[in-house]
Amino acid sequence: MDAIYQFKHILCRIKEFITDNGTSQWANDIDIDVGDETATSVPTFYSIPAYSELDDWKLRLPCFSIAALFGAIHCAGWSTKIHFSSHVALLLWRISSIVITASPVIWSLYFSFVYGVSDRWSRPVMYNYTKPLRDTFKYISIFTITLYILARVILLVLAFVELRDVPPGALNTIEWANVLPFIH
Repeated sequence: MDAIYQFKHILCRIKEFITDNGTSQWANDIDIDVGDETATSVPTFYSIPAYSELDDWKLRLPCFSIAALFGAIHCAGWSTKIHFSSHVALLLWRISSIVITASPVIWSLYFSFVYGVSDRWSRPVMYNYTKPLRDTFKYISIFTITLYILARVILLVLAFVELRDVPPGALNTIEWANVLPFIH
């Protein structure tokens, strides 16, 4: 029963993340006494409150950029020097690395559209023209969240599965390591 509650809580947080646009008061609802020297932890979902949509956008954009950079590092699997035990493992790695690189870019585009036309009463023409595009990015973002989680799990599993078939010479001592006496 506890697992079902936690899963529902995660889904609610994802929904809030997509639809909230910085109006959540979670950070303000948490009562933290700064003068209390016995406090040793921060609540799990504590965040800096965003007082405007611009602040919210400024908080999310660096997070998405770091996530895309993290995904781009995994694209090193495209190199022919990296050994995979099968062609299926190679394809899974490549597809998963594309998903974890592209998903944060899609999310940042969605929130850029939300911020760009947030004031629909002062710019109704712009709001009406970009609404279909923004809605499309919204649904794609919802879909890519599940793909992102699945891709991260696949990469983690592949990393351990590929340890079964280590190429010859992978455990040999690197020649330049002999120069450093503390490595032996």
